[in-house]
Amino acid sequence: MRIEAIITEGFEPFADQIIEFPPIDEAGIGEAQLLTGPNGTGKTRLLSLLAAACGNSKNFDERTTNGKQRCAVVVRLGADEQYVWISSQKKGYSFKGDFSWPRFLEFLRHSDWLSRLSSSPLTFDLGPDSLLLLVNAQNPAAFFAFRGTARVSDAKIEAMKTVSLGKPETHLDFDADNPSELLCQSMANLKMASAMEQLRKGMTEPGRATKIMERLESTVSEITGRFFSFDVTPHPQLRIRPYWGTEMLFSQLPDGLRSIIGWLVACVAKLDTQFPEHPNPLDIPLILLLDEPENHLHAAWQRFVLPAAQKLFPHSQIIAATHSPFVIASVNSGWIHSLRAENGIGPVHATKQKCSKGDSYIEAVEDVLGVTEWYDPESEAMLAKFRSLRDTVESEADLAALNVLGESIAKRGDSLRDIVARELVKARRLFEQESVTR
Repeated sequence: MRIEAIITEGFEPFADQIIEFPPIDEAGIGEAQLLTGPNGTGKTRLLSLLAAACGNSKNFDERTTNGKQRCAVVVRLGADEQYVWISSQKKGYSFKGDFSWPRFLEFLRHSDWLSRLSSSPLTFDLGPDSLLLLVNAQNPAAFFAFRGTARVSDAKIEAMKTVSLGKPETHLDFDADNPSELLCQSMANLKMASAMEQLRKGMTEPGRATKIMERLESTVSEITGRFFSFDVTPHPQLRIRPYWGTEMLFSQLPDGLRSIIGWLVACVAKLDTQFPEHPNPLDIPLILLLDEPENHLHAAWQRFVLPAAQKLFPHSQIIAATHSPFVIASVNSGWIHSLRAENGIGPVHATKQKCSKGDSYIEAVEDVLGVTEWYDPESEAMLAKFRSLRDTVESEADLAALNVLGESIAKRGDSLRDIVARELVKARRLFEQESVTR
């Protein structure tokens, strides 16, 4: 199960288009689709639209002002069945068989897609919340949404207390309350179950809880570069505490680690709670919507967070909005969708490119994010003035003025000094050559 495309028509700020999410060609890791672009190009709005298609339109409704807009999300449920969620009607449809994905795209490109789709013979007529029931009835699946600002807090636990997941749609609300009680109780239950598994005689392989905790704790350790685990202590009261070099309260952890726990560990807690009988809930198909997962993270951790999540949830589709070149360059298997408006105004168009191994952070900054300046704005303005003056040198007085400006720029840093020195040598040589020919 995966989201295949978003189709927009009159959906501000986007141009009428189909934004396709191609699958990746690497087995054993989750799929990453990155949404990038300047502020105001609709990254969070697209995430809200996807959350609506998966079961909760709250965030999308808050960002919708144009009642005439038309958009749809296509979700593939299986090899021969797809689900279509249409925003302007708040309805969902599924279709099967020879109504294939290539034919469906061609149909959308060359027709009044909304009216034609509404009148087509379809096998289901569902409200958006019904998608959860439909998918779970056929194949286990999960849908979660988080902001990178999510942070876990300390919460009381009880011995092996049953965890309540709550309504499914709340887990697709980017602004939902922090699920600290669910997370803490679930981690405590898993940790205690793992301890009992290891005490059980005759076990030749790690049990369910042990496998989950080992994968989770090693993932957080990999991201942070330091051993991480959860500890449950019975005295003086039953409590769960993170161990990260030393045992701490959740409130004592750095905000970056609290953020990672607040969405990544929360995913594990919710999967374990939603599928308690599944032998390995981390392998459940998962659609994970993330809004700026780099929030609160140092650049070093940003490099590890999404690749680690791809390995932890190998059957997931992770769709993340990000401004971070470190996140973008870190993903080797996935797709980058750049959202741009021509000259910064007008409809937003999406272009896609495949993530590739070996891309540098500088390439991500320049080629994907479109930032070509290397220095602070004041230095860039001085360099622009310097280059303009360099190109109009006609006299010794012009050269002298260029040298004065160059000396001011050179004082700002070593790399600027090297740039200016080379440019001044070239300007002097060119002036002398032109003086000979005149």
